[in-house]
Amino acid sequence: MTDRSDPELIAACLDGDGKAWEALVQRYKRLIYSIPFKWGLPREDAMEIFQAVWLDCFQELHSLRDVDRLQAWLVRIAVRKCYRFAENRRGAPASVELTETDLREDPSAGLVQRLEQEQVIREAVNKLSPRCKQVIEALFFEEPMPSYAALAARLGLSVNSIGFTRDRCLERLGTLLGDLGYAY
Repeated sequence: MTDRSDPELIAACLDGDGKAWEALVQRYKRLIYSIPFKWGLPREDAMEIFQAVWLDCFQELHSLRDVDRLQAWLVRIAVRKCYRFAENRRGAPASVELTETDLREDPSAGLVQRLEQEQVIREAVNKLSPRCKQVIEALFFEEPMPSYAALAARLGLSVNSIGFTRDRCLERLGTLLGDLGYAY
């Protein structure tokens, strides 16, 4: 199910396929959940926004015109939810509506582009072989970053091969990012 494209998953979701819905949520859960944190909202509020985004998606998926833009649509929903949530906290009226122009002019609009880039990176990392995925995640996402000796022990490799493995995995990741249209 996870190898299916967004349009295929959307079609299956609209046909009532629960597994497709699970795959869609799995694919974008980290992206959607990260948005409230980038707005500085606490964990409880982030969970509430996460659920609200997926509820809106479930209710409005049939109205999505360009199924190839699902990721951008989800980001837009999440950003709007965060905006409304933050404004409501400050006592602003709940009826605030954002247009596409508002998102482009808002200083936080750059957030949408960064989030889309982060999602492309997550997709590329998920397409790596299990070993390369472990190496990339350990060296670039783990805090604290493990030593080469610790990583070699974890992977059952020699310490001397970690640098070579890292380089090979980074090269593969670069190719995948290019295939996914990531511009760096």
